Amino acid sequence: MGSYARLGIAILLVATIPANAQQKVEISGQSAKIKLSQVITGHLDELNGKFQLRVSEATFEPGGFVGAHHHAGPGIRCITLGELTYVGSEGTKVYKAGDCFFESGDMSHTANNGTNGPVKFLSFEILPASLQGGSTIPVPATSK
Repeated sequence: MGSYARLGIAILLVATIPANAQQKVEISGQSAKIKLSQVITGHLDELNGKFQLRVSEATFEPGGFVGAHHHAGPGIRCITLGELTYVGSEGTKVYKAGDCFFESGDMSHTANNGTNGPVKFLSFEILPASLQGGSTIPVPATSK
């Protein structure tokens, strides 16, 4: 293979690496445990084997936060303890125990615990079947 062909392959490989691959989401005082993860099967043939339904429990210690991020898929969050401050495209909202809200996954947002006690919530998400680990991802770089 000639040097120009190798250079072309190298450029192609670099071009396919996502711009946000090296970025990290800033997280402090927050932890999550996956409670259930099940690859989807059933009557929704277009979803079967391609997606998983996941339930996780997140805990924010006092002062804990997650910086600007997206998620790998959409989900519903239900606060079970405390008050979570959520800042998204529609402004700031404080969710309290018993409140549930929807996240589409593709909208930049932050979350924090500004109280003196812990915050806990359950997260119900639809994610790619192959995803291992957390669903939090860096906000994609904007192109100019």
